[in-house]
Amino acid sequence: MAAACKYRAFLSYSHADGSVAKRVHGRLEGFHIDKDLVGRNTPSGPIPETLRPIFRDRNEFDAGASLAEQTLTALDGSAALIVVASPHAARSKYVNEEIRLFKWRHPDRPVIPLIVDGEPGNPDMECLPPALRFAVGADGAITDRPVDVLAADLREKGDGVDLALAKLVARLVGLAPDDVYRRAERERRRQQRMRSAVAAVIVALAIGAGALFWQSRQQQETLADISALVDKYSFISPALAVPGARISLTRAITAIAEGAATDPRYAQALALLRAGKPNDAEPLLRAVAEDKAKRAGNDAKDAAAAYRNLASIAAVSDPKRARDYYGQAARLDPSDLLGMYWNGWYQQDAGELDAAQAAYAQVIAAAKPGNDDEALLGAQLGTGGIQDQRGSLAAALATYQSANKFADRLAGSDPGNVLWQRELALSYSKIGDVEVPQGQLRAALASYQSGFAIFDRLASSEPGNDNRQRDLEFSHINIGDVELAQGGVAAALGSYQAALAIADRLARANPDNIKWQRDLSVSYDRLGDAQVQQNSQPAALSSYQAGLAIALRLAKSDPGNGGWWRDLAAAYNKVGQVQVAMGDLAAALRSTQAGFAIFERLAQSDPGNTLRQSDLAVAYGDVGDTLLAQGNLPAALSSHQAGLAIFDRLARSDPSNTEWQRDLSLSHASLANIYRKAGQTTTARQELAAGRAVILRLIQQHPDTAEWKQDLAWLDQQAAALTSR
Repeated sequence: MAAACKYRAFLSYSHADGSVAKRVHGRLEGFHIDKDLVGRNTPSGPIPETLRPIFRDRNEFDAGASLAEQTLTALDGSAALIVVASPHAARSKYVNEEIRLFKWRHPDRPVIPLIVDGEPGNPDMECLPPALRFAVGADGAITDRPVDVLAADLREKGDGVDLALAKLVARLVGLAPDDVYRRAERERRRQQRMRSAVAAVIVALAIGAGALFWQSRQQQETLADISALVDKYSFISPALAVPGARISLTRAITAIAEGAATDPRYAQALALLRAGKPNDAEPLLRAVAEDKAKRAGNDAKDAAAAYRNLASIAAVSDPKRARDYYGQAARLDPSDLLGMYWNGWYQQDAGELDAAQAAYAQVIAAAKPGNDDEALLGAQLGTGGIQDQRGSLAAALATYQSANKFADRLAGSDPGNVLWQRELALSYSKIGDVEVPQGQLRAALASYQSGFAIFDRLASSEPGNDNRQRDLEFSHINIGDVELAQGGVAAALGSYQAALAIADRLARANPDNIKWQRDLSVSYDRLGDAQVQQNSQPAALSSYQAGLAIALRLAKSDPGNGGWWRDLAAAYNKVGQVQVAMGDLAAALRSTQAGFAIFERLAQSDPGNTLRQSDLAVAYGDVGDTLLAQGNLPAALSSHQAGLAIFDRLARSDPSNTEWQRDLSLSHASLANIYRKAGQTTTARQELAAGRAVILRLIQQHPDTAEWKQDLAWLDQQAAALTSR
């Protein structure tokens, strides 16, 4: 790396190629360099452990004709220039200017083109900007002297994704390409089982397809063609993060290719997909599905399949539209279990729990192990999630444990199947999610650590796979949550910081991916929790506000998504709590009331959802605490009493839910504090005694829970203070 260079490389691209540039950036920054290479001296210097940081210019230029100062500084601070080459880039004066300046100011540093579209030398499809094709003179002007351009070619007819990226890496670290290619080849072999599974899906679909399509030379799609197209969208779209989404996309593209033989709309849609324009293909696919639905009559399976294909394509860019399409497919053909599972998954993701539970129940009732394993396991995990969200912890634990045994059998029967390995790890995490509110912290930590071991192994085997990194991020968060509950603040802070580092890297590489952005918001929230426990209030406020800003953007982007609004309400409340601690009471009341208004609306929209009722009870308490800090005792008392009434009802409905029991105890303690300040000592003692009785029952059930012992000690201190008055 050139001396004093801040960046390993500068990534130059036209904003029309922004989605590909983001993915290239993420893959390079996440590239795994083998340990035996690290430190080896090359003409570019010692080989580093990582290629980070790589600068990806987002603003290109300011309003003038020259580069923004930030961009120019980054160019000078970069050891190499990578150019995302396409017809868009060839026409971009900004990309051309970046290349010109870099070649002029740093002629000794490499310029590495990466072809993603177009044809070098073709006047209509030229992909190399002039500053790349011609020499730059000593005065900085582009000459008419052609230069040889050695490019990596991302296209399947060129190097393909893996080899093109390996070629980039070789140029960046000063290795012979073969050294990186061999390691890239090992990486491809690790993924071969998944590719074989995809090919098997295509073969099965091909066998079942009409002979007309597969015998037509003009329309025939080979296995390699379809696999390449699936690879393309898996690379450029981080939206395909759900297990099994790649298989569903493969089925959809294969069906579209089949339909192209007889339907010109499918043929046009296939051409648009090849051109990287899924949004333009979607209206054509929707028209086909709607026509089939109109003609469905007594047999709606064909129309349902068309809607599932449409949903798989829509999921590349818009999960909300995918949810609508899967819902249509499920109504047309409820017998397709995998389609019904996807309908349930998208409904649950949007907070539509009744619809999701009904879909999962249909899958579980009809599924046959060995034939419907993917749909059955997914439906079991989804059902457990709904039971958990609704506070039925005993039922959720039983469902998750059953799913865990099923996943363990599947993973054991096919150790190379990444999907089953991931689902096994996920089931361990889900079990931990239920054990925590039941007070089984040691068991929960063991469950989370079992899942972490699998997630870590999968992430290490595929360092460039964003989804594997995301799994690892949340595994860190789960472990941090238990560490914090056990009183290990320093350990929890370390776990949360590890999670935040992953979330920040993914979100920066994929700023348009709402899932990645939500993950970043969650990581900020957890970091704030640990900072509060450290009494680092200003740092906690900063973390919470960073998370709130993201949550607000997400909620506004999908007003019908209850999950986004719940995140936003919780973020408002946490900001308000810290503002109270810092003495900014006016701002705190605004924050807590904003959160309360959202929680109240969500609870009213689904009165049977115990999670939303619990959220509302907490919000009553947050508003009450803020009013108490302002000295408004009557209003604070009224708010806390409303919250206690909800917690009392929830705790009576499910005595096994230790989280609600603890919330009930603390709600009694909050009322005691208000009565004490109002001079009603006797009533305050009664409330403390009621809270103490609840905590004692919890400790008797689970004596090893440090958090509850701390609660008991605090309640005893409050009672002693009242007695001494």
